[in-house]
Amino acid sequence: MKVKETGAQIKKIGGIVLAVGVIMSIIGFREGVASMRTPVDLYEVSVSEIGTFDMVTADIYAVFGTFATKTTSENGTKTAEESYYLIPAYEGDEVRYIGVKVLEKDYATFDAICDDTWDFEEGYLMELTKHAEKTGCLKKMNKKMLDLYYDSLRKAEWFESDEEMKTYALPYYIDSLANPSSMKSILFVGVFLIVVGGILFPLGWKKQNAEEKKAAEQSYVYINGVSYAKATLAHVNQCIQGQEKMFAVQELAQITGMSMEEASVIVENWRQYYY
Repeated sequence: MKVKETGAQIKKIGGIVLAVGVIMSIIGFREGVASMRTPVDLYEVSVSEIGTFDMVTADIYAVFGTFATKTTSENGTKTAEESYYLIPAYEGDEVRYIGVKVLEKDYATFDAICDDTWDFEEGYLMELTKHAEKTGCLKKMNKKMLDLYYDSLRKAEWFESDEEMKTYALPYYIDSLANPSSMKSILFVGVFLIVVGGILFPLGWKKQNAEEKKAAEQSYVYINGVSYAKATLAHVNQCIQGQEKMFAVQELAQITGMSMEEASVIVENWRQYYY
């Protein structure tokens, strides 16, 4: 790397590192922060007490069926599927309902809990014993999921009005994480890259400005051991800055007497000569 290119290179690298750090921090922020906090038990607190950055744990003994399913496909072939099951939660002593995201591999477990739940509700079963543990963040449903959620509850006719339904059926679901610590790692790495990029980018910017200022003060340009007045090559530089490299090559060849091929090589590496 030529000394004259150092500032621009540092600024470019700093910008890339900073951008990657911001992206990683956004991806890992919520789950990363949550994974560093003591998990909140869904059945030991009121739903309204669970914060945006809390990690939630739930030992689920009751399930009331599904209200939405999401399928991921590639070239017409299903690659993954997840469903959203309705489970109870609490606000004080009063029952509320929320969703929980379940991967396809866990369908059998949740379907079995659901069957037992309804047998218990109808008096055919005295005790609920099947259960599943879930850990994740409590997230708000998007509009599409919320519409499916409310439509399924209307069809079930559990509530006398939409107002009552929206009081008891809350628009949240547990988004389980397969590996919460990975999100924490992503967040830490992202923050680290932001710090590094935040140092490199302004450092490179400052250095590039200093290099260009110094270059602007120089009177001559040395090409292949021959010096040329910088003013003589000003228009060549202008063409290069304007991405008109063909004109720059032609003019440089005329000024210096070198071949078009030689001039083309110089133009491609112009910064190390002119700046």
